[in-house]
Amino acid sequence: MKRRDFLKVAFSSSLYFAARRVFPASLSASADVGIAIGADPEQATIRAIALAGGMRRFVSPGDVVVVKPNIGFNSPPSVRATTDPTIVRTVVHLCFQALASKVYVFDRSTTSTRLAYATSGIAKAAEEAGAKVINVDEVTDRLYKKLAVKDGYALKETLVNRYVLESDVLINVPVAKSHGSAMLTFGMKNLMGITGDQRGRWHWAMHESIADINRIVGSKLTVIDAMTLMLRNGPTGGRAEDLKRTNTVIASANVLEADCEAARMFGFTPADVGYIGLGAKAGVGRISGYSIEVARL
Repeated sequence: MKRRDFLKVAFSSSLYFAARRVFPASLSASADVGIAIGADPEQATIRAIALAGGMRRFVSPGDVVVVKPNIGFNSPPSVRATTDPTIVRTVVHLCFQALASKVYVFDRSTTSTRLAYATSGIAKAAEEAGAKVINVDEVTDRLYKKLAVKDGYALKETLVNRYVLESDVLINVPVAKSHGSAMLTFGMKNLMGITGDQRGRWHWAMHESIADINRIVGSKLTVIDAMTLMLRNGPTGGRAEDLKRTNTVIASANVLEADCEAARMFGFTPADVGYIGLGAKAGVGRISGYSIEVARL
């Protein structure tokens, strides 16, 4: 992204917040998308989920839950290449408050998973809240099951993590950032970490493959960490000047609708992002016409 484009995106992000802040927040009914703006990631997460109906809308007593953050890289939280550990801890805590029986946390990292878990701070945060953090790197029949993708854009079949398939609830907790191959990465892209496929296979048809996995595996709740946007040089980042603090968490029962709002924060329309448009055509979600509630803390 060139400097003038970077500045355009940063300005568009500011306009996004200016527009969204005029809407009043109400907890009287569930919104399709809840957006909370506040400097405290724990409180912003709690409020965004509350606006979307509250955790008890998604988790019932006795449920087994998978919480899937982005832990794709061996990076500290300050780089913003991985999900904020406080947001992960808060989501796990809310699951147990809703009387979940078990909560698993994992990602299939692009690097050493054990190092990424530790360096990101996510393993410690999740375990503090009572979750079991598991390593899913080894692609075996015990950990992955092959699923057919009917009428897929690119995938005819894909390996999907058995913890996801055997759980009652999948909670998708990505971080919002730019991406060299997918343009932007939010909830739909985050499901790449539940597959056992070779990543190179997906990169030949990235947007189509992302849409395909979201057609066959549903995120019951998506909570997007948009506290700080990585505007360029994603997904790994590494420079402070690439980041913009926005103090925002987005929550929705529909992953595509959550991703639409995240895309708008970067100054793009949902149709600008290939996998969002393809997902909408496949019935994953809507790119417009959904309700939004915003709270500024």
